[in-house]
Amino acid sequence: MAEHRSIKSVTLAYFSGTGGTKAIVSCFQTLFTKLGITVNIAEISVDNLRHEAPPSELLLVFSPVYAFRLASIVERWIKKLPQTQNTLAAVISVSGGGEISPNTACRVHCKRLLTKKGYHLIYETMLVMPSNFAVQAERQLNLQLIHVMPQKAARIVTEILSGNINLTKPRHPDRFFAFMGNAEHFGAKMFGLFIRASEGCTQCGLCAQQCPMKNIQTQNGIPRFGFHCIWCLKCIYGCPHNALRPGILKFSVLKTGYHLTEMSEQAKSLCDMDDTPSKSILWQGVIDYLQQGSSAEPD
Repeated sequence: MAEHRSIKSVTLAYFSGTGGTKAIVSCFQTLFTKLGITVNIAEISVDNLRHEAPPSELLLVFSPVYAFRLASIVERWIKKLPQTQNTLAAVISVSGGGEISPNTACRVHCKRLLTKKGYHLIYETMLVMPSNFAVQAERQLNLQLIHVMPQKAARIVTEILSGNINLTKPRHPDRFFAFMGNAEHFGAKMFGLFIRASEGCTQCGLCAQQCPMKNIQTQNGIPRFGFHCIWCLKCIYGCPHNALRPGILKFSVLKTGYHLTEMSEQAKSLCDMDDTPSKSILWQGVIDYLQQGSSAEPD
């Protein structure tokens, strides 16, 4: 039987481009706080890569999945953590497709880095939010994903505090995909280098202010993009005037934009639904995720 863990403090470290991972972390923060556990938040950006994680009994690392592995900036942040000794750690990946190939090895490298730093890995899993890359599931699936997220988070918190160990074994071919995901880092740099502002740009500077990599500079009010992009799409989807356009790899940007805030408001009015609105093979990982039990509440 798993032994209950008495945790008094946790650090939630995360990177979030377009807001899905940030919404998940906010939910975890609420759950831990309600249990009387001190919560430290470490938002990962190029500005705080050298900052130490606040001392806690448990470190939870959250990251979106980019090219079959976690965000490169998260890997860089972990590499700069100070050494510790048997501090508990968990890794929560966030994707738009679920725990399916070729993503089953996405957490392997970050887990290895944490272990080298002296952390004791006890838990890992995948949470799913509406996709912001290339193609998106139908509206009903997206709303369901947002609707069930608090229950999914509650179940994870319960399992961690109950002493459960949950470490997965990725498929061997997926380890290769995760290794090859390094090539995406170069592709991301090229993608960012060719983003351009259209005539609709009002020179508000919001994209430069919000870029987590500080990859955008303004020259005479016009945004100019450097060679440090990680393809998070925050600038493109966050532009209030829809004025930023990719010059290459245009397929990656949703033509209708990414409206997480709007979807989140709509999801609040949903009731639990028994039927699954889609049978598409493309979204089988999402359907399986939604059909998994998620009713646990933290004690």
